[in-house]
Amino acid sequence: MAKDRAPIRQPTVVGPRRSMLIKTIITVLLALVIMTGITILVIWLSIKPKRPVYFIKGGSINNYSLTKDHHLNASYNLVLMSFNPSKKMHILYKKTEIKILFENVVIARGAIDPWHQHKREKREVKLDLVSRDLVLSKAVAGHLEQAKSLDQVVLDVELKGRLKSKLGAWKSRYYHMKVSCDHVVAHFSNSSKESHGSCDTSL
Repeated sequence: MAKDRAPIRQPTVVGPRRSMLIKTIITVLLALVIMTGITILVIWLSIKPKRPVYFIKGGSINNYSLTKDHHLNASYNLVLMSFNPSKKMHILYKKTEIKILFENVVIARGAIDPWHQHKREKREVKLDLVSRDLVLSKAVAGHLEQAKSLDQVVLDVELKGRLKSKLGAWKSRYYHMKVSCDHVVAHFSNSSKESHGSCDTSL
């Protein structure tokens, strides 16, 4: 007796209505993904902290002394201006490290304690750093003495720290901040001229 043949399955045919429904669902999902991405981007751009603006307003070099064996002693009293350009966000700073350099040689270090800057606030920060018995190379010491004879010296000031934005109770994550004030023209204590220099801020 011949075996019964298994029934042949017919291929499933997707009707035009079902195909249109699937396309509609995919289109809606893609639109939702795109709209969500745009919304997240807009929110991110609105809450990301704007770079604070810095510049050196003034200051002086005091108690300058350079021995014959190239040991430097001096105090640096600079005035750093900080401006928060945001109209909505406050800025919370953690401890900020400061370095003063002459010809790429660090001659003084210091720090600014944590502080809070309000929206659109301009803040004057006084930097008081010192060199204590710092040994310089013969070449660097010679160039510094030449600068002293001209009553002005070109320094670089660097700040490194972390900050975050604050809007009401909401706070962003911390961002690394680096401020570079290159070619700051500083004058010695017997000069009537003020130190000055612009700064570049990166987050």
